[in-house]
Amino acid sequence: LFRSLRLAPRPRLQLSGICLSSRNQATMAPSIPKVAIPPEKWTQAVYSTPEPSLAKAESEKLQSMQFNPSFFSSAYTQCIGRGLSHKECVASLPAVDSKITPAGPLAGSAANADISAAIACISENGGDPEKCTTHFEGLAKLAGYKEEVKKSSTEKASEFCSKAGWNLLAVPVLYGALKFIKIK
Repeated sequence: LFRSLRLAPRPRLQLSGICLSSRNQATMAPSIPKVAIPPEKWTQAVYSTPEPSLAKAESEKLQSMQFNPSFFSSAYTQCIGRGLSHKECVASLPAVDSKITPAGPLAGSAANADISAAIACISENGGDPEKCTTHFEGLAKLAGYKEEVKKSSTEKASEFCSKAGWNLLAVPVLYGALKFIKIK
């Protein structure tokens, strides 16, 4: 019985000009979906920024974001509770929730021209960001990013001393004590 099954031709499936044997069908079985970012790197994707990105993520500001989904319904309910009509309540509702995190500096109207110029530069140059660095640097300055200043060794030493504070008084005592202690 087994020999007859082995010698029997394998069934074939014809799909749009592609012939799939039963071997290929077995390898096409459903599996875990492939994703661009593996699940173990999801937190890294949220709290960090890709290396070539000019605008780095500010993960400390992520915790300050707020959104109150019941803001408008509670404001409307309070308004109705004061005895006002539906039209008066709708007209008196504030346009924006006061607890919403404010938009960044690039969301303002002052940045619209700079953002439009950067987008136009990218589209003209076929998506090459190297040719539009002047626009990106302008947007970075507008957003408040500053170049990292190189500190001299004296500045680093003075910063260390100010951070160490009164603990720095132990250095001369340790220096004097080490004169009398010999380490083998």
